[in-house]
Amino acid sequence: MDLTVDHVPFAFADLESITEEFVRLGLEPEYGGVHGNGVTHMSVLGFDDRSYVELIAERERRKGEDHDFWPEHIRADAGPAAWCCRVPDVREECKRLLERGYAVYGPLSGSREREDGTLVEWEMAEFGSGTDEDVPFPFVIADRTPLSYRVEPAASVSGGPLEGIGQVVLGVDPGGLEDAIRAFRDCYGIPTPIRDSPAGFGTVASVPGQPVAFAAPDGDGWLADRLERFPGTPCSCLLATDDLEAAREAYPLEEPLEWPEGRVAFLDSDVLGRRLGVLERRS
Repeated sequence: MDLTVDHVPFAFADLESITEEFVRLGLEPEYGGVHGNGVTHMSVLGFDDRSYVELIAERERRKGEDHDFWPEHIRADAGPAAWCCRVPDVREECKRLLERGYAVYGPLSGSREREDGTLVEWEMAEFGSGTDEDVPFPFVIADRTPLSYRVEPAASVSGGPLEGIGQVVLGVDPGGLEDAIRAFRDCYGIPTPIRDSPAGFGTVASVPGQPVAFAAPDGDGWLADRLERFPGTPCSCLLATDDLEAAREAYPLEEPLEWPEGRVAFLDSDVLGRRLGVLERRS
């Protein structure tokens, strides 16, 4: 089955501060409102394909309260905390994974209220391996209200060289790389990944035709440190473009590096580091 990325939540302690950094980079999001838990709120950087980066934080007067939207990631400015795929029917997806022996948490109801008073509602579910191993499966979502309530293309990126979320890079322990690939092949029927060793990422196994890659560190460094604290989560989100040079003219990007299936340039940001980049896949 094809994986359709819906969004990637970027978790930060202060929504205003991380929004300012995105604005500095030319990626101005739009405020999306307060979640139904009353504790977290978010902004949306929506693309023309209706995928989006979600900036999520705790509201100032509710910081430290209990909630289920990645509190540890939020309080640590962790950036990508999870990834979400869009499906036609959450219940059918739950049934499909249950039949394959995976742990299912859901269906769950979610909502948020936009500043204009519009109530946005959806259904979602999360999945796990059912073992002690952390498999970075996506959670899934299906809208109860129209998709346009939840995301519209942001003016800062609409019509430009950034098309949407091109690839989610999943950090995995080196000893668990093959197990993670096998789990995704069993669950989603992915083909054999293409491998390379980009600087700072160790081994990267990129799945042809799918918006997912696996990265396993080959020693100490930022990725190994991140995996120790946040196993089983994405380490990077790569935005899609078919013209990396045009993207570099429009946004502050570092020098490109070779990547399986193409080239990647990361945003020139000390705040984000290697957690947000732009991917140009070879045709």
